[in-house]
Amino acid sequence: MNKIFLDITVLPYRSLSKKGFKSLMFIVSFIFFSVGVFFWHIGAWPVFGFLGLDVFLLYYAFRINYKSGEIFETIKIIKENLLITRNFPSGKKQIWSLDSYWTKLEIVNHSRHQYNLIVKSKEKVVLLGSFLNYNDKKKLRSQIENALELSRKS
Repeated sequence: MNKIFLDITVLPYRSLSKKGFKSLMFIVSFIFFSVGVFFWHIGAWPVFGFLGLDVFLLYYAFRINYKSGEIFETIKIIKENLLITRNFPSGKKQIWSLDSYWTKLEIVNHSRHQYNLIVKSKEKVVLLGSFLNYNDKKKLRSQIENALELSRKS
C-alpha cells in the first residue's frame, strides 16, 4: 500500500472576505451615489457618471484580484514520489512528478523583497508557492523537508 507522507494544499492569502467585499461595495456605492446626486443637483451632472465609473472600476479590480486568488497548489509525497499540482482559475493544471529521494528545497533571494521557494530533483526545477510571503515559504519548506525525511526513512 502507498503510504502518504504529506498531502497539503497551498492557497494565496486574501485579507478581505467575499462578505467583506460585498459590504465594502455597498458602502462605496452608497457614498458615491449620494455625492453624485449632490453634484447632479447643483448642475455638475457629468460628475455623477464619473463616480459611477469609479464604482464599476473598483468592482472590476476586486473581481480580477479574487480571480487570481483562485490559483492553488497541492503537494503530495507518496512513497518515493513528490507530486506537485498547480491549479489555475481557468481550470488548467500543471503537474510535476519528482523523485523524492533526490529532492532538495531552497529559498533563493530573487530581488530585494522577492524570495522564491525552489524544489529541485535531478533535472527538474519547480517554483513553489510564488504567491506566499517569506515566512510562509519557510514554513512550507520545513513541512516538505520533514515529510521527505520521513519518506526516505521508510
